[in-house]
Amino acid sequence: MNRLLLMTAASLAAMAPATAMAQTTLTFAYWGDPAELPPFEEIVSTYEAAHPDVDITVQHAPWSGYFTRLDTQLAAGAGPDVFFITNVPSYAARGQLEPLDQWIADSGFPIDLYNQEALRSHSLEGQLYSIPRDNDTNALYYNVDAFEEAGVAPPDGNWDWDDLREAANALTQRDGSRIARYGLATESNDWPIWVCQNGGEVFDDPFEPTEYRLDQPKAVEAIQFIGDMINEDRVMPSFQESQQSGGTAQLFLSQQATMVIANAARLGTFADAPFEWAVAPLPTGRDGTRVNRLGGAGFAMNANSQNKEAAWQFLSFLAGEEGQAIFASASASAVPAMTGSETVREAFSAPFADVFLSESENGYPLPQFANYVDITNLYIQPALDLVWSGEATAEEALAGIAGDVNARLAQ
Repeated sequence: MNRLLLMTAASLAAMAPATAMAQTTLTFAYWGDPAELPPFEEIVSTYEAAHPDVDITVQHAPWSGYFTRLDTQLAAGAGPDVFFITNVPSYAARGQLEPLDQWIADSGFPIDLYNQEALRSHSLEGQLYSIPRDNDTNALYYNVDAFEEAGVAPPDGNWDWDDLREAANALTQRDGSRIARYGLATESNDWPIWVCQNGGEVFDDPFEPTEYRLDQPKAVEAIQFIGDMINEDRVMPSFQESQQSGGTAQLFLSQQATMVIANAARLGTFADAPFEWAVAPLPTGRDGTRVNRLGGAGFAMNANSQNKEAAWQFLSFLAGEEGQAIFASASASAVPAMTGSETVREAFSAPFADVFLSESENGYPLPQFANYVDITNLYIQPALDLVWSGEATAEEALAGIAGDVNARLAQ
């Protein structure tokens, strides 16, 4: 009897390694407001259900704190295995991102279903380091009730800058020197779109620049136009004031701004707004030029990941048709980046989807290269801040940094 028990125990022990499932733990990091989180959560639960041998630990933070933690982790050679990322060339230049071309080739991932021009902003020196989740297409959100109260005709898709400015003036509510409600609010990093809408350029090439061109007349005019709406017309809050008030989303929800320029993620944020609102295409430049963002944030793999095979399998699900369809169908939507897939395009059934899909066709590549962030932080942003505060004209401020920026480009 004892001998039989021993044999049975030995047999079970021998079988255990064959039947036990080796567990792999991956860390996945992303940012997002509460309304933007459900699709990420669905992605994780769907993948874990299909891959019971993989356990995904989530590292989430709002946009405002996300990169502080991520940058510290990556600088120490640590960090999540897969993460949501922007400013890809800057991270790739520091060797923190895994090159994806070989992984794509070996697995047959359908990268051809993506806009190839948009992929350039996720690349460095011809190598792909991230696959975009979305096209960060902007549109004009407007408070329908406020337009009706003010007797202003709503945007009809044919507005240009002057129409926008005229409406913003009519919609702004003043109480003496105090602004009770602004006509318009926009994000501080949207200024390159305005430059391109006016036929200007920031650099001679958005990906491999050799010359700074923000000091040229068309670009100067665009920056001054924004500055004038802030300081002369006072129909837009300064970007500092907007941030202190909770950002453009909060300004819109609290009816402190009647129009905001924002991406499709705000469809979820504004879903329960206590007023009727709608979405229109962006106004054109004065000559009818339509420009919107091309490309958005993407998913990258940590170059120091200890589980690269598993990390790639998860990343390819995130960026594949099933993952893209989950993001596209979410209420807090993202305009899908995999535009070559009918499955994904059909999944994007959000309110005003036709506006966002149409606007995505106007995508224009904005600057994205290895030291763009450094150049912006050191030179461009301080110059723009002088314009936004009214301390200098756009011509003065933008011309004043030309030598420094061109010298930095030549390094």
